[in-house]
Amino acid sequence: MPDINQYLKLFFDRFLKLRDRPRELALGFSLGIFIGLTPSMGIQIAVAVFIASLLKWSKIAAALGVQIPNPLTAPFIYSGTYFIGAKIIGLEKSLKLSSLMTIEGVSTLIKGAPEIFAALTIGAVFIGVPLAVASYFLVYWFISRYQEKIKIGIQKKAKNFKHRLQQRKTRQKKR
Repeated sequence: MPDINQYLKLFFDRFLKLRDRPRELALGFSLGIFIGLTPSMGIQIAVAVFIASLLKWSKIAAALGVQIPNPLTAPFIYSGTYFIGAKIIGLEKSLKLSSLMTIEGVSTLIKGAPEIFAALTIGAVFIGVPLAVASYFLVYWFISRYQEKIKIGIQKKAKNFKHRLQQRKTRQKKR
């Protein structure tokens, strides 16, 4: 099984190598973060890529942003969004995992699905909007800096190349 640090490094490296303007990358990623928090597990990537393509934002960055809620983080994210959403809409009973292990518990879960879905959705909006805004500014700043460093490096290499080319021409003229 791959180490979590290797996974994060691979994710980070792939994100940095995306070629697009920082604004479109940041918008796509923040959209992915927002969609990833919604209770649409299983179709999140398709939804994020579809919306990103409609808005002409980075589809790849949107798909990467959706990966933040993954099997390791989903229990924490969805329990948090449910808790907040349930408090906002005033659900009196909260779900307890131990009560869901019986047939009656599963029946209660199915009967309460609309309220559960509403709580998850409202909680996702409540948490997702600030996280999406914060991720937009963070990604925009980071990608802008990264692309500027690359641009400076390319300019230095071009200047060095021109200088060597000029030296070669002067040496040829002296012969």
